[in-house]
Amino acid sequence: MDPYKVLGLNEGASKDDIKERYQEIVGSYNESDQNEYNQSILKDVNIAYDVLVNGNLYKEVRSLIEKNNFLEAEAKLNVADDKTSAEWNYLQGFIAVQKGWFETALAYLKTSTEIEPNNIEYLDSLNKLQAKVMEFASNYARKNANNKNTNNNNNMNACGGGGGGGNGGMC
Repeated sequence: MDPYKVLGLNEGASKDDIKERYQEIVGSYNESDQNEYNQSILKDVNIAYDVLVNGNLYKEVRSLIEKNNFLEAEAKLNVADDKTSAEWNYLQGFIAVQKGWFETALAYLKTSTEIEPNNIEYLDSLNKLQAKVMEFASNYARKNANNKNTNNNNNMNACGGGGGGGNGGMC
């Protein structure tokens, strides 16, 4: 797909021309007209716009991620023009994983696969993360069950000891 042709622009059009043309096209479709053909056209227009406006940004962010420079990658994503793109959500999900924010990462990856349901990279990442989260949950549940069978004197009880304070409630 040539994003310039989709938007009806000449190659090398300015960012302002791209944004203006994008708004014209999107504005010409009635939001209440949800037929498949219109949705397909709007999807192509959104992808073309995203590629032309944010394409280099996403390449740069991926490069920063590969270099483990997650803070700068996240900062660049946070100033991106289109936070509703599949790639933006995918990359934010990847960064959230690196922070250990698995639920947030799952939400971003789910959004990316909803926007682009046929993107194998996004689907694969979502499936792997879901499996990892299930593994963590299973390990936690197993460990928690084992701890219930032992005297849990782990200094996490504000009353001291492992018995709960002995007065049936607060210390």
